[in-house]
Amino acid sequence: MAEKTRGDTFITIRSKDLTNLNTEGSSGRFVLFENIIADQNEVLNIKCVSAIIPNSFLNISAHNHNNKLRFSESVGGVLTTITIPDGSYDILELNTKVKSLMDAASANGLTYTFTYDEITNTETITSSNPVIETNFDFLLTDTIRRPLGFTQGEFTITSSVGITSNRTVDITDGRNSIFIRLPSCSNNKIIESSSGKYSNIVSQIPVTFSRNTFFTYEPSQAFECELTQKQINYIDVNITFQDEDCIVDFVRGDWEINLIISFRKIPYTERLEHNYNLNKEIMSRVNSYQETIMDNTRTQKELNEFFKKNILNKNINE
Repeated sequence: MAEKTRGDTFITIRSKDLTNLNTEGSSGRFVLFENIIADQNEVLNIKCVSAIIPNSFLNISAHNHNNKLRFSESVGGVLTTITIPDGSYDILELNTKVKSLMDAASANGLTYTFTYDEITNTETITSSNPVIETNFDFLLTDTIRRPLGFTQGEFTITSSVGITSNRTVDITDGRNSIFIRLPSCSNNKIIESSSGKYSNIVSQIPVTFSRNTFFTYEPSQAFECELTQKQINYIDVNITFQDEDCIVDFVRGDWEINLIISFRKIPYTERLEHNYNLNKEIMSRVNSYQETIMDNTRTQKELNEFFKKNILNKNINE
């Protein structure tokens, strides 16, 4: 990594100080009192050295689009939809809540049992009367199938053994990390697997399932990203899950992140490339100018020949 040219700038950002903070409390703008500007022979680097994140976000909610369960009793029966209240559940609490809602919604007075196997990390659902077949519809994208350990599809209880989930229980529903993004700080050094394109991520923070507490992110060696821009006037912060469009709802919980901006020499290879491109551009313009002069001279000669051949008694100086 290129050597530093001057001291770092340490920036601490608290969510409650941001302007244009969204209703979920995960996105906003920090406007600098004084612009950060790199000299001609410098590049700006940025890294997130620490963060304090509240585990205030909910794993089951309408915001996360995973709070529905649809089922029908008997073949061709009416499809019933139950809505799980927004909350931060472990698997046992989720089982208890879903059971109570299904029992209350059963058109045939059935009761259901949800059993979690910690050894296999799977879920088994049984019915008090499997003669009346119960069908679970996990086809839509707003269901709790992943927290319960099911793949997308339909599953039917036809016997006393019930149905067992066909994938591991994922109580986080795939939201096991949060990503700190800086959309206003452009770079071409980070590639995101979801798109294969350059990304605005500066940190990935694993989520520790300790609800209603804070967890601290302090990497032993933070990733330092070189920016393509020479000046920073403001910093936009956006905290999401892996999908950039899936923003974190902190439910008004406050977070803090600490950034370091460094000034480094433009790497030698990049200076060579810059000089090569500059010389190449100059030579290209010189060649273009020379070609234009030659074209104009050629055109003038052809015009003179035309006048000589077609206009009599006319003196034309070449």
